[in-house]
Amino acid sequence: MESPGWPWGVAAAGREDGRGPPGRSGGSCASARRALGALGLAAVLAGFTACGAAGDGPPERVARFPSALPFEVSRANPGEAPPPTASEVDGFTRRMLRFFAATDFFRWTRRHSHGLAETNPWGQPPYLYWWQDTTAVRQGELVTFRHEGGADNMMAHTGRVFGPVVGAFQTLSSPAEQAPLRELVLGYIRGVSAMLDGNIWAEEDPVVGTIMARAIFHRNHTWELDGGRKAAVDYEPERREVFEQRHDTLHNPGNPTWGDIYVRTKRSKDDFPWIYRAQAHLARLLWSCEDREVREAALRLYDQLQAFAADIVEHGYLIRAKAQGGEVFIPRLEGTEVVDDFASLVSYEEWLPNAECNAKLGVALLASGGNLGNDCEDGISEVYEDVAMARYYGHTWMQWNFHVSAVATALLYGDPAAEALLTGLGERMDALRVRDDAIAADPRYPSDVAQLLVLGAAYGLPLTGEEARQVMEEYARAAEHYETFDRWDLWSAALADGEYDYFPARESVAGDGTTRTHVWIPEVPNLFEYCASPVRAAGGAPFINCELFTDPAEWQAARP
Repeated sequence: MESPGWPWGVAAAGREDGRGPPGRSGGSCASARRALGALGLAAVLAGFTACGAAGDGPPERVARFPSALPFEVSRANPGEAPPPTASEVDGFTRRMLRFFAATDFFRWTRRHSHGLAETNPWGQPPYLYWWQDTTAVRQGELVTFRHEGGADNMMAHTGRVFGPVVGAFQTLSSPAEQAPLRELVLGYIRGVSAMLDGNIWAEEDPVVGTIMARAIFHRNHTWELDGGRKAAVDYEPERREVFEQRHDTLHNPGNPTWGDIYVRTKRSKDDFPWIYRAQAHLARLLWSCEDREVREAALRLYDQLQAFAADIVEHGYLIRAKAQGGEVFIPRLEGTEVVDDFASLVSYEEWLPNAECNAKLGVALLASGGNLGNDCEDGISEVYEDVAMARYYGHTWMQWNFHVSAVATALLYGDPAAEALLTGLGERMDALRVRDDAIAADPRYPSDVAQLLVLGAAYGLPLTGEEARQVMEEYARAAEHYETFDRWDLWSAALADGEYDYFPARESVAGDGTTRTHVWIPEVPNLFEYCASPVRAAGGAPFINCELFTDPAEWQAARP
Protein backbone atom coordinates (compact mmCIF):
# COMPACT_ATOMS: atom_id res chain seq x y z
CA MET A 1 0.00 0.00 0.00
CA GLU A 2 1.08 3.57 -0.46
CA SER A 3 1.64 5.50 2.78
CA PRO A 4 0.60 9.17 2.65
CA GLY A 5 3.64 11.32 2.00
CA TRP A 6 5.91 8.39 1.20
CA PRO A 7 6.70 7.55 -2.43
CA TRP A 8 6.81 3.93 -1.30
CA GLY A 9 5.21 2.26 1.70
CA VAL A 10 4.99 -1.16 3.30
CA ALA A 11 2.50 -2.47 5.81
CA ALA A 12 3.46 -4.46 8.85
CA ALA A 13 2.68 -8.14 8.71
CA GLY A 14 -0.78 -8.77 10.15
CA ARG A 15 -1.89 -5.10 10.19
CA GLU A 16 -3.04 -3.28 7.10
CA ASP A 17 -1.95 0.10 8.45
CA GLY A 18 1.47 -1.17 9.59
CA ARG A 19 0.94 -0.05 13.18
CA GLY A 20 0.79 -1.91 16.45
CA PRO A 21 -1.98 -1.64 19.07
CA PRO A 22 -2.50 1.67 20.88
CA GLY A 23 -0.15 2.67 23.68
CA ARG A 24 3.38 1.48 24.35
CA SER A 25 2.82 -2.03 23.05
CA GLY A 26 5.72 -4.42 22.88
CA GLY A 27 4.48 -6.89 20.30
CA SER A 28 4.66 -10.44 21.65
CA CYS A 29 7.33 -12.89 20.52
CA ALA A 30 4.60 -15.34 19.51
CA SER A 31 2.83 -12.81 17.29
CA ALA A 32 6.16 -11.81 15.78
CA ARG A 33 6.92 -15.42 14.97
CA ARG A 34 3.46 -15.90 13.42
CA ALA A 35 3.95 -12.81 11.27
CA LEU A 36 7.36 -13.96 10.16
CA GLY A 37 6.01 -17.43 9.55
CA ALA A 38 3.91 -15.99 6.74
CA LEU A 39 6.99 -14.35 5.33
CA GLY A 40 9.23 -17.36 5.84
CA LEU A 41 12.97 -17.35 6.35
CA ALA A 42 13.35 -19.13 3.04
CA ALA A 43 11.77 -16.18 1.28
CA VAL A 44 13.93 -13.74 3.21
CA LEU A 45 17.05 -15.66 2.21
CA ALA A 46 16.11 -15.89 -1.46
CA GLY A 47 19.10 -14.61 -3.38
CA PHE A 48 19.25 -12.19 -6.28
CA THR A 49 22.31 -12.57 -8.44
CA ALA A 50 22.37 -9.47 -10.60
CA CYS A 51 21.30 -5.84 -10.38
CA GLY A 52 20.68 -5.50 -14.07
CA ALA A 53 22.01 -2.81 -16.35
CA ALA A 54 22.64 0.69 -15.04
CA GLY A 55 19.36 2.51 -14.63
CA ASP A 56 17.31 -0.60 -13.76
CA GLY A 57 15.49 -0.39 -10.45
CA PRO A 58 16.08 -2.91 -7.66
CA PRO A 59 13.71 -5.81 -6.92
CA GLU A 60 10.34 -4.95 -5.39
CA ARG A 61 11.43 -6.27 -1.99
CA VAL A 62 13.88 -3.37 -1.55
CA ALA A 63 12.33 -0.58 0.50
CA ARG A 64 12.58 2.94 -0.87
CA PHE A 65 13.71 5.79 1.35
CA PRO A 66 11.49 8.87 1.04
CA SER A 67 12.67 11.67 -1.23
CA ALA A 68 11.59 14.25 1.36
CA LEU A 69 10.44 14.19 4.97
CA PRO A 70 6.74 13.17 4.71
CA PHE A 71 5.60 15.28 7.67
CA GLU A 72 6.52 18.49 9.45
CA VAL A 73 8.37 18.66 12.75
CA SER A 74 8.61 21.92 14.63
CA ARG A 75 10.51 22.75 17.80
CA ALA A 76 10.44 25.59 20.25
CA ASN A 77 13.72 27.41 20.66
CA PRO A 78 14.43 27.26 24.39
CA GLY A 79 17.83 28.87 24.04
CA GLU A 80 18.67 32.51 23.54
CA ALA A 81 21.28 32.04 20.82
CA PRO A 82 20.23 33.40 17.41
CA PRO A 83 20.68 31.12 14.40
CA PRO A 84 24.05 31.39 12.65
CA THR A 85 24.16 33.90 9.82
CA ALA A 86 24.76 32.84 6.21
CA SER A 87 28.27 34.27 6.47
CA GLU A 88 28.98 32.24 9.61
CA VAL A 89 27.62 29.07 8.01
CA ASP A 90 29.74 29.54 4.88
CA GLY A 91 32.81 30.21 7.00
CA PHE A 92 32.27 27.02 8.98
CA THR A 93 31.61 25.08 5.78
CA ARG A 94 34.89 26.17 4.24
CA ARG A 95 36.70 25.43 7.50
CA MET A 96 35.51 21.81 7.49
CA LEU A 97 36.10 21.46 3.76
CA ARG A 98 39.71 22.58 4.27
CA PHE A 99 40.13 19.95 6.99
CA PHE A 100 38.92 17.07 4.83
CA ALA A 101 40.97 18.28 1.84
CA ALA A 102 44.15 19.05 3.80
CA THR A 103 44.18 15.66 5.54
CA ASP A 104 43.13 13.79 2.38
CA PHE A 105 40.63 12.21 4.75
CA PHE A 106 39.05 9.62 2.50
CA ARG A 107 42.35 8.46 1.04
CA TRP A 108 43.68 8.18 4.62
CA THR A 109 40.58 6.15 5.47
CA ARG A 110 41.14 3.89 2.47
CA ARG A 111 44.82 3.35 3.35
CA HIS A 112 44.18 2.13 6.89
CA SER A 113 41.01 0.17 6.06
CA HIS A 114 41.84 -3.45 5.37
CA GLY A 115 40.66 -7.03 5.75
CA LEU A 116 41.45 -9.10 2.69
CA ALA A 117 43.08 -7.28 -0.22
CA GLU A 118 41.84 -7.42 -3.80
CA THR A 119 45.25 -8.80 -4.78
CA ASN A 120 45.33 -11.50 -2.07
CA PRO A 121 47.39 -14.57 -3.04
CA TRP A 122 44.44 -16.96 -2.69
CA GLY A 123 42.18 -15.18 -5.16
CA GLN A 124 39.43 -15.06 -2.54
CA PRO A 125 36.63 -12.45 -2.19
CA PRO A 126 38.09 -9.20 -0.76
CA TYR A 127 36.61 -7.01 1.97
CA LEU A 128 37.47 -3.99 4.14
CA TYR A 129 36.86 -2.77 7.70
CA TRP A 130 37.57 0.34 9.73
CA TRP A 131 39.22 -1.72 12.46
CA GLN A 132 39.60 -1.44 16.21
CA ASP A 133 42.32 -2.95 18.44
CA THR A 134 45.01 -2.58 15.76
CA THR A 135 48.52 -1.07 15.78
CA ALA A 136 50.48 0.19 12.78
CA VAL A 137 54.10 -1.00 12.63
CA ARG A 138 56.34 1.03 10.31
CA GLN A 139 59.48 -0.72 9.07
CA GLY A 140 61.15 0.91 6.11
CA GLU A 141 58.68 1.17 3.23
CA LEU A 142 56.28 -1.37 4.76
CA VAL A 143 53.44 -0.60 7.19
CA THR A 144 51.99 -3.65 8.92
CA PHE A 145 48.63 -3.56 10.71
CA ARG A 146 48.99 -5.82 13.75
CA HIS A 147 45.81 -7.09 15.38
CA GLU A 148 45.29 -7.75 19.07
CA GLY A 149 42.31 -7.15 21.29
CA GLY A 150 39.38 -9.04 19.79
CA ALA A 151 37.56 -6.36 17.76
CA ASP A 152 34.32 -7.04 19.63
CA ASN A 153 32.11 -4.23 18.30
CA MET A 154 33.19 -3.81 14.70
CA MET A 155 29.92 -2.30 13.52
CA ALA A 156 30.32 0.49 16.06
CA HIS A 157 33.46 1.40 14.10
CA THR A 158 32.92 0.37 10.46
CA GLY A 159 29.21 1.10 10.91
CA ARG A 160 29.87 4.62 12.19
CA VAL A 161 31.77 5.62 9.06
CA PHE A 162 29.67 3.66 6.58
CA GLY A 163 26.89 6.26 6.40
CA PRO A 164 29.27 9.21 6.05
CA VAL A 165 31.32 7.36 3.41
CA VAL A 166 28.18 6.50 1.44
CA GLY A 167 27.08 10.11 1.79
CA ALA A 168 30.39 11.40 0.45
CA PHE A 169 30.26 8.83 -2.37
CA GLN A 170 26.82 10.16 -3.35
CA THR A 171 27.66 13.86 -3.15
CA LEU A 172 31.34 14.36 -4.07
CA SER A 173 31.92 14.18 -7.82
CA SER A 174 35.65 14.94 -7.85
CA PRO A 175 37.64 12.00 -9.31
CA ALA A 176 40.24 12.49 -6.57
CA GLU A 177 37.57 11.64 -3.99
CA GLN A 178 35.49 9.18 -6.00
CA ALA A 179 38.22 6.55 -6.43
CA PRO A 180 38.90 5.90 -2.71
CA LEU A 181 35.24 6.40 -1.82
CA ARG A 182 34.08 3.72 -4.24
CA GLU A 183 36.65 1.29 -2.84
CA LEU A 184 35.50 2.08 0.69
CA VAL A 185 31.78 1.70 -0.04
CA LEU A 186 32.28 -1.57 -1.87
CA GLY A 187 34.83 -2.86 0.64
CA TYR A 188 32.74 -2.03 3.73
CA ILE A 189 29.63 -3.63 2.22
CA ARG A 190 31.61 -6.78 1.55
CA GLY A 191 33.10 -6.57 5.04
CA VAL A 192 29.69 -6.70 6.71
CA SER A 193 28.71 -9.59 4.44
CA ALA A 194 31.92 -11.33 5.51
CA MET A 195 30.81 -11.31 9.16
CA LEU A 196 27.93 -13.56 8.06
CA ASP A 197 29.74 -15.64 5.43
CA GLY A 198 32.76 -16.16 7.67
CA ASN A 199 30.53 -17.54 10.43
CA ILE A 200 29.71 -20.66 8.42
CA TRP A 201 31.45 -23.99 9.01
CA ALA A 202 32.01 -26.60 6.31
CA GLU A 203 30.26 -29.30 8.33
CA GLU A 204 26.99 -27.40 8.78
CA ASP A 205 23.95 -29.31 7.53
CA PRO A 206 21.79 -27.43 6.96
CA VAL A 207 23.86 -24.28 6.56
CA VAL A 208 22.74 -21.43 8.83
CA GLY A 209 23.80 -18.22 7.14
CA THR A 210 21.79 -15.83 9.31
CA ILE A 211 24.08 -15.49 12.35
CA MET A 212 26.59 -12.65 12.32
CA ALA A 213 30.03 -12.85 13.92
CA ARG A 214 31.64 -10.01 15.83
CA ALA A 215 34.69 -10.15 13.52
CA ILE A 216 36.70 -12.55 11.39
CA PHE A 217 40.48 -12.88 11.15
CA HIS A 218 41.87 -14.11 7.84
CA ARG A 219 45.55 -14.87 7.15
CA ASN A 220 48.60 -12.64 6.87
CA HIS A 221 49.30 -11.12 3.47
CA THR A 222 50.67 -7.98 1.80
CA TRP A 223 49.27 -5.56 -0.77
CA GLU A 224 50.03 -2.27 -2.47
CA LEU A 225 48.11 0.98 -2.15
CA ASP A 226 48.14 4.27 -4.07
CA GLY A 227 51.52 5.77 -4.82
CA GLY A 228 53.28 2.42 -4.37
CA ARG A 229 52.63 2.32 -0.60
CA LYS A 230 53.28 -1.19 0.71
CA ALA A 231 51.02 -2.61 3.41
CA ALA A 232 50.64 -5.87 5.28
CA VAL A 233 48.40 -7.37 7.96
CA ASP A 234 49.44 -9.48 10.94
CA TYR A 235 46.45 -11.46 12.27
CA GLU A 236 48.57 -13.94 14.22
CA PRO A 237 47.91 -12.46 17.70
CA GLU A 238 44.19 -13.08 17.07
CA ARG A 239 44.55 -16.51 15.45
CA ARG A 240 44.11 -18.46 18.68
CA GLU A 241 41.05 -19.85 20.40
CA VAL A 242 39.56 -17.88 23.30
CA PHE A 243 36.54 -18.84 25.40
CA GLU A 244 34.84 -16.19 27.57
CA GLN A 245 31.33 -15.51 28.85
CA ARG A 246 30.58 -12.81 26.28
CA HIS A 247 32.86 -13.69 23.38
CA ASP A 248 34.70 -16.64 21.92
CA THR A 249 37.34 -16.76 19.21
CA LEU A 250 36.99 -20.03 17.30
CA HIS A 251 39.11 -21.72 14.66
CA ASN A 252 37.14 -22.26 11.46
CA PRO A 253 39.62 -24.24 9.37
CA GLY A 254 37.36 -24.98 6.41
CA ASN A 255 35.16 -21.94 5.92
CA PRO A 256 33.46 -22.39 2.51
CA THR A 257 34.49 -18.91 1.35
CA TRP A 258 37.91 -18.23 2.90
CA GLY A 259 39.21 -21.54 4.22
CA ASP A 260 41.37 -21.31 7.36
CA ILE A 261 40.12 -18.34 9.42
CA TYR A 262 39.32 -17.48 13.04
CA VAL A 263 35.90 -16.15 14.03
CA ARG A 264 35.00 -13.87 16.94
CA THR A 265 31.56 -15.12 17.98
CA LYS A 266 28.74 -14.30 20.41
CA ARG A 267 27.88 -10.96 18.86
CA SER A 268 26.08 -8.45 21.05
CA LYS A 269 23.38 -5.85 20.46
CA ASP A 270 25.73 -2.96 21.32
CA ASP A 271 26.47 -2.01 17.72
CA PHE A 272 23.02 -2.79 16.28
CA PRO A 273 22.13 0.91 15.71
CA TRP A 274 24.68 1.07 12.89
CA ILE A 275 23.48 -2.21 11.39
CA TYR A 276 19.95 -0.85 11.24
CA ARG A 277 20.99 2.43 9.66
CA ALA A 278 23.21 0.58 7.17
CA GLN A 279 20.04 -0.91 5.68
CA ALA A 280 18.78 2.58 4.85
CA HIS A 281 22.08 3.41 3.14
CA LEU A 282 22.01 0.14 1.18
CA ALA A 283 18.47 0.84 0.02
CA ARG A 284 19.42 4.32 -1.16
CA LEU A 285 22.39 2.91 -3.06
CA LEU A 286 20.13 0.33 -4.70
CA TRP A 287 17.68 2.98 -5.84
CA SER A 288 20.23 5.57 -6.97
CA CYS A 289 23.65 4.10 -7.73
CA GLU A 290 24.40 3.09 -11.32
CA ASP A 291 27.58 1.18 -10.44
CA ARG A 292 26.63 -2.45 -11.11
CA GLU A 293 29.30 -3.94 -8.84
CA VAL A 294 28.28 -1.72 -5.92
CA ARG A 295 24.61 -2.53 -6.45
CA GLU A 296 25.21 -6.27 -6.57
CA ALA A 297 27.15 -6.18 -3.30
CA ALA A 298 24.54 -3.87 -1.73
CA LEU A 299 21.64 -6.12 -2.69
CA ARG A 300 23.37 -9.19 -1.33
CA LEU A 301 24.00 -7.49 2.01
CA TYR A 302 20.50 -5.99 2.08
CA ASP A 303 19.07 -9.51 1.86
CA GLN A 304 21.56 -10.85 4.40
CA LEU A 305 20.67 -8.16 6.95
CA GLN A 306 16.97 -8.86 6.46
CA ALA A 307 17.60 -12.56 7.09
CA PHE A 308 19.82 -11.78 10.09
CA ALA A 309 17.05 -9.65 11.59
CA ALA A 310 14.42 -12.29 10.82
CA ASP A 311 16.48 -14.88 12.68
CA ILE A 312 16.50 -12.64 15.76
CA VAL A 313 12.75 -11.96 15.65
CA GLU A 314 11.90 -15.60 14.93
CA HIS A 315 13.78 -16.63 18.07
CA GLY A 316 12.02 -14.22 20.39
CA TYR A 317 14.29 -11.17 19.91
CA LEU A 318 17.32 -13.22 20.97
CA ILE A 319 20.69 -13.09 19.17
CA ARG A 320 21.88 -16.60 18.43
CA ALA A 321 25.55 -17.54 18.23
CA LYS A 322 27.66 -20.41 16.94
CA ALA A 323 30.03 -22.80 18.67
CA GLN A 324 32.78 -24.91 17.12
CA GLY A 325 31.61 -26.72 14.01
CA GLY A 326 28.79 -24.23 13.48
CA GLU A 327 26.58 -25.54 16.29
CA VAL A 328 23.91 -22.91 16.97
CA PHE A 329 23.06 -21.87 20.54
CA ILE A 330 21.67 -18.98 22.60
CA PRO A 331 24.23 -17.43 25.03
CA ARG A 332 23.17 -17.91 28.64
CA LEU A 333 24.63 -16.97 31.99
CA GLU A 334 26.94 -19.75 33.12
CA GLY A 335 25.14 -22.54 34.96
CA THR A 336 21.67 -21.06 34.35
CA GLU A 337 18.94 -20.92 31.73
CA VAL A 338 18.97 -17.11 31.82
CA VAL A 339 19.88 -15.49 28.49
CA ASP A 340 22.80 -13.10 28.89
CA ASP A 341 21.48 -9.60 28.25
CA PHE A 342 24.07 -8.83 25.57
CA ALA A 343 22.27 -11.39 23.38
CA SER A 344 18.71 -10.29 24.15
CA LEU A 345 16.43 -7.38 23.33
CA VAL A 346 13.87 -8.53 25.93
CA SER A 347 15.92 -9.16 29.09
CA TYR A 348 14.11 -6.49 31.12
CA GLU A 349 10.56 -7.01 29.85
CA GLU A 350 9.46 -8.68 33.09
CA TRP A 351 10.25 -5.55 35.13
CA LEU A 352 9.94 -2.83 32.50
CA PRO A 353 7.77 -3.79 29.53
CA ASN A 354 9.26 -2.80 26.18
CA ALA A 355 12.37 -1.35 27.82
CA GLU A 356 14.40 -1.71 24.63
CA CYS A 357 11.68 -0.76 22.17
CA ASN A 358 13.91 1.18 19.74
CA ALA A 359 16.17 -1.85 19.38
CA LYS A 360 13.20 -4.19 18.86
CA LEU A 361 11.54 -1.84 16.37
CA GLY A 362 14.65 -1.64 14.20
CA VAL A 363 15.09 -5.40 13.99
CA ALA A 364 11.34 -5.92 13.38
CA LEU A 365 11.35 -3.45 10.49
CA LEU A 366 14.41 -5.02 8.88
CA ALA A 367 12.94 -8.50 9.33
CA SER A 368 9.44 -7.95 8.00
CA GLY A 369 9.04 -4.40 6.70
CA GLY A 370 6.59 -3.73 9.55
CA ASN A 371 6.81 -2.88 13.23
CA LEU A 372 5.33 -6.22 14.43
CA GLY A 373 3.43 -4.41 17.15
CA ASN A 374 6.38 -2.48 18.59
CA ASP A 375 5.05 1.00 19.36
CA CYS A 376 7.90 3.05 20.85
CA GLU A 377 5.91 6.29 21.07
CA ASP A 378 8.53 9.07 21.47
CA GLY A 379 11.52 6.69 21.48
CA ILE A 380 12.55 7.53 25.05
CA SER A 381 12.69 4.66 27.55
CA GLU A 382 13.56 6.86 30.49
CA VAL A 383 13.91 4.37 33.36
CA TYR A 384 15.85 1.78 31.36
CA GLU A 385 18.16 4.38 29.85
CA ASP A 386 18.92 6.08 33.17
CA VAL A 387 19.82 2.77 34.80
CA ALA A 388 21.95 1.71 31.82
CA MET A 389 23.82 5.01 31.63
CA ALA A 390 24.48 5.01 35.36
CA ARG A 391 26.40 1.77 34.82
CA TYR A 392 28.43 2.86 31.81
CA TYR A 393 28.83 6.12 29.85
CA GLY A 394 29.00 4.10 26.61
CA HIS A 395 25.28 3.49 26.90
CA THR A 396 24.84 7.10 25.77
CA TRP A 397 25.98 6.31 22.26
CA MET A 398 24.02 3.04 22.28
CA GLN A 399 20.70 4.53 23.40
CA TRP A 400 21.03 7.79 21.46
CA ASN A 401 21.91 5.95 18.26
CA PHE A 402 19.14 3.38 18.71
CA HIS A 403 16.76 6.36 18.70
CA VAL A 404 18.25 7.90 15.53
CA SER A 405 18.24 4.51 13.83
CA ALA A 406 14.62 3.92 14.83
CA VAL A 407 13.76 7.16 13.00
CA ALA A 408 15.81 6.16 9.95
CA THR A 409 14.35 2.66 9.66
CA ALA A 410 10.80 3.87 10.28
CA LEU A 411 11.28 6.32 7.41
CA LEU A 412 12.77 3.61 5.22
CA TYR A 413 9.87 1.19 5.67
CA GLY A 414 7.10 3.80 5.73
CA ASP A 415 6.10 3.30 9.35
CA PRO A 416 3.98 6.28 10.48
CA ALA A 417 5.69 6.03 13.88
CA ALA A 418 8.59 7.97 12.35
CA GLU A 419 6.86 11.27 13.15
CA ALA A 420 6.48 10.56 16.88
CA LEU A 421 10.00 9.17 17.05
CA LEU A 422 11.48 12.26 15.40
CA THR A 423 9.45 14.56 17.65
CA GLY A 424 10.74 12.52 20.58
CA LEU A 425 14.30 12.95 19.35
CA GLY A 426 13.78 16.70 19.60
CA GLU A 427 12.53 16.27 23.17
CA ARG A 428 15.62 14.15 23.90
CA MET A 429 17.87 16.94 22.61
CA ASP A 430 16.02 19.49 24.76
CA ALA A 431 16.70 17.31 27.81
CA LEU A 432 20.36 16.82 26.89
CA ARG A 433 20.81 20.60 26.67
CA VAL A 434 19.94 21.06 30.35
CA ARG A 435 21.15 17.73 31.73
CA ASP A 436 23.20 18.19 34.91
CA ASP A 437 24.61 14.95 36.29
CA ALA A 438 27.65 12.66 36.04
CA ILE A 439 26.84 11.84 32.40
CA ALA A 440 26.75 15.54 31.42
CA ALA A 441 29.97 16.13 33.37
CA ASP A 442 31.87 13.57 31.29
CA PRO A 443 34.43 15.38 29.09
CA ARG A 444 33.10 13.56 26.02
CA TYR A 445 29.55 14.80 26.49
CA PRO A 446 29.54 18.16 24.61
CA SER A 447 31.16 16.75 21.46
CA ASP A 448 29.08 13.55 21.60
CA VAL A 449 25.90 15.62 21.76
CA ALA A 450 27.14 17.71 18.81
CA GLN A 451 27.62 14.68 16.56
CA LEU A 452 24.19 13.38 17.61
CA LEU A 453 22.69 16.71 16.57
CA VAL A 454 24.21 16.33 13.10
CA LEU A 455 22.71 12.85 12.73
CA GLY A 456 19.36 14.01 14.08
CA ALA A 457 19.33 16.83 11.52
CA ALA A 458 20.23 14.31 8.79
CA TYR A 459 16.94 12.53 9.47
CA GLY A 460 14.78 15.63 9.66
CA LEU A 461 15.26 17.20 13.08
CA PRO A 462 15.36 21.03 12.89
CA LEU A 463 18.03 22.45 15.17
CA THR A 464 17.75 25.44 17.43
CA GLY A 465 20.17 28.36 17.12
CA GLU A 466 22.03 27.19 20.20
CA GLU A 467 22.32 23.64 18.86
CA ALA A 468 23.55 24.78 15.45
CA ARG A 469 26.22 26.88 17.13
CA GLN A 470 27.23 23.95 19.32
CA VAL A 471 27.72 21.80 16.22
CA MET A 472 29.80 24.47 14.52
CA GLU A 473 31.94 25.10 17.60
CA GLU A 474 32.63 21.45 18.39
CA TYR A 475 33.35 20.44 14.78
CA ALA A 476 35.59 23.45 14.11
CA ARG A 477 37.55 22.71 17.31
CA ALA A 478 37.87 19.08 16.22
CA ALA A 479 39.20 20.13 12.82
CA GLU A 480 41.76 22.42 14.43
CA HIS A 481 42.86 19.65 16.81
CA TYR A 482 43.05 16.80 14.30
CA GLU A 483 44.94 18.78 11.66
CA THR A 484 48.01 18.66 13.91
CA PHE A 485 48.09 14.85 13.83
CA ASP A 486 51.41 13.71 12.31
CA ARG A 487 50.28 10.30 10.98
CA TRP A 488 47.80 11.12 8.25
CA ASP A 489 50.26 9.37 5.95
CA LEU A 490 51.92 6.41 7.69
CA TRP A 491 54.30 6.09 4.73
CA SER A 492 55.62 9.66 5.01
CA ALA A 493 59.40 9.96 4.86
CA ALA A 494 59.16 12.13 7.99
CA LEU A 495 57.80 9.23 10.06
CA ALA A 496 60.43 7.07 11.72
CA ASP A 497 60.22 3.30 12.03
CA GLY A 498 58.21 2.19 15.05
CA GLU A 499 54.78 1.28 16.39
CA TYR A 500 51.96 3.77 16.12
CA ASP A 501 48.32 4.30 16.91
CA TYR A 502 47.14 5.38 13.49
CA PHE A 503 43.97 7.04 14.80
CA PRO A 504 44.36 10.54 16.28
CA ALA A 505 43.43 10.85 19.95
CA ARG A 506 40.26 12.76 20.83
CA GLU A 507 41.93 14.72 23.61
CA SER A 508 43.94 17.90 23.38
CA VAL A 509 45.72 19.76 26.17
CA ALA A 510 45.67 23.56 26.23
CA GLY A 511 48.57 25.70 27.38
CA ASP A 512 47.03 26.00 30.84
CA GLY A 513 46.86 22.22 31.18
CA THR A 514 43.13 21.99 30.50
CA THR A 515 42.10 18.83 28.63
CA ARG A 516 39.39 18.98 25.98
CA THR A 517 37.71 16.01 24.29
CA HIS A 518 36.71 16.47 20.66
CA VAL A 519 34.26 14.86 18.25
CA TRP A 520 35.50 11.30 17.75
CA ILE A 521 37.33 10.92 14.45
CA PRO A 522 34.88 8.42 12.83
CA GLU A 523 32.05 10.85 13.60
CA VAL A 524 33.67 13.95 12.10
CA PRO A 525 32.48 12.95 8.58
CA ASN A 526 28.85 12.74 9.80
CA LEU A 527 28.50 16.03 7.92
CA PHE A 528 28.45 14.02 4.67
CA GLU A 529 25.66 11.77 5.93
CA TYR A 530 23.72 14.96 6.64
CA CYS A 531 24.36 16.56 3.27
CA ALA A 532 23.50 13.39 1.34
CA SER A 533 20.21 12.82 3.17
CA PRO A 534 17.04 13.60 1.18
CA VAL A 535 15.16 14.15 4.46
CA ARG A 536 17.66 16.45 6.15
CA ALA A 537 16.10 19.23 8.17
CA ALA A 538 14.67 21.87 5.88
CA GLY A 539 13.81 24.25 8.69
CA GLY A 540 15.49 25.24 11.90
CA ALA A 541 18.86 26.89 12.30
CA PRO A 542 21.42 26.13 9.55
CA PHE A 543 24.95 25.03 10.35
CA ILE A 544 26.49 23.94 7.02
CA ASN A 545 26.03 24.91 3.38
CA CYS A 546 25.84 21.55 1.60
CA GLU A 547 26.09 22.96 -1.92
CA LEU A 548 29.31 24.71 -0.97
CA PHE A 549 30.55 21.71 1.02
CA THR A 550 30.31 19.38 -1.98
CA ASP A 551 31.35 21.82 -4.73
CA PRO A 552 34.24 20.28 -6.75
CA ALA A 553 35.76 23.71 -7.38
CA GLU A 554 35.84 24.43 -3.64
CA TRP A 555 37.56 21.08 -3.02
CA GLN A 556 40.13 21.79 -5.70
CA ALA A 557 40.85 25.20 -4.22
CA ALA A 558 41.17 23.75 -0.71
CA ARG A 559 43.77 21.16 -1.61
CA PRO A 560 47.27 22.00 -0.30
